[in-house]
Amino acid sequence: MQRWLLVFLVLLVSASSGGLVSAAPTRALSGSDKLQVVATLPDLANLATAIGGDRIDVKTLARPGQNLHAVRVKPSHLVALSKADLFLQVGLSLEHAWIPGLLRTARNRKVLPGTNGFVSAGEGYSMIEVPVRLDRSLSADVHPAGNPHINISLGGGPHMAERIRDGLIRVDPAGEEAYRAGFAQWMTRYDEARLRWDVVSAAVAEKKADACLYHQEFDYLLGEMGLSIAAFLEPRPGLAPTPSHLAKVIDIVKAKEIPVILTAPWSNNKNCRRVAELTGAAILQLPVMTGSENQSGDWIRMIDATVEKIAAAYGVDAQAVLKAHAEATPLSTGKS
Repeated sequence: MQRWLLVFLVLLVSASSGGLVSAAPTRALSGSDKLQVVATLPDLANLATAIGGDRIDVKTLARPGQNLHAVRVKPSHLVALSKADLFLQVGLSLEHAWIPGLLRTARNRKVLPGTNGFVSAGEGYSMIEVPVRLDRSLSADVHPAGNPHINISLGGGPHMAERIRDGLIRVDPAGEEAYRAGFAQWMTRYDEARLRWDVVSAAVAEKKADACLYHQEFDYLLGEMGLSIAAFLEPRPGLAPTPSHLAKVIDIVKAKEIPVILTAPWSNNKNCRRVAELTGAAILQLPVMTGSENQSGDWIRMIDATVEKIAAAYGVDAQAVLKAHAEATPLSTGKS
């Protein structure tokens, strides 16, 4: 179905753009002309906007709360890509099920892999859960480089922001000073926020507790907060839970007295409810990108809210911890 849709969409894009291939190299900006940026995730769009300001116009492909391994393509996606000067993805195989086909079909040479207009913002990140061997029979979601969900990690934001800054400078050298200034301003906010997160995470780590997740989306963040992952509802990444596997998960949750089942909006389903009902654990639904869970489209505020929710689930009052820390040290922990 996806393949036939792409065939139809390429005809639509060709008609709207007046030709099959957009072959122009980097274009110069003048007057009110803005750099056209397309991002796979709202997180990347937020970072790009913070860095690029009014020099850029950003469009996002994925909707908040979606399963990033299974985003359905739309005509608007191809139209946006066909006109883009810069394309932003996390990479690391996070969007591998839908982005390669979109890029080929959009036929915009400016944003193809290997060009100045193509940015894999996750490239070079220190990965976890790198597979020893690749075997698609073992799971539906195969990620050769490791866990790709770095947008939900304390260190993921600055790593992605730096690569977005560099991409903007490559395609719009005239804006380098503005892009470096925007990045510096964002990093000031991030550094202040990181102090908050580290203080709260240290308090959570003292609990020496375990966690249970539906999918491997929050692994980076939980590790940074000192929580050990004891079980996943998915028997393998991307595979639906089986009754026998859920029975094992239920036993683990009971034995380790895990207080919550962590899930994303897309995976908050009957399997989560079953485990919760049979163990007494609560269900904690967390955002997988900015804009979901009624959060703003700001990456730092999303991480703020997520850290606070996880801390509360493990009996840590984040605001009380931050207040006590502020009273004991001269550092400010006020929210950005």
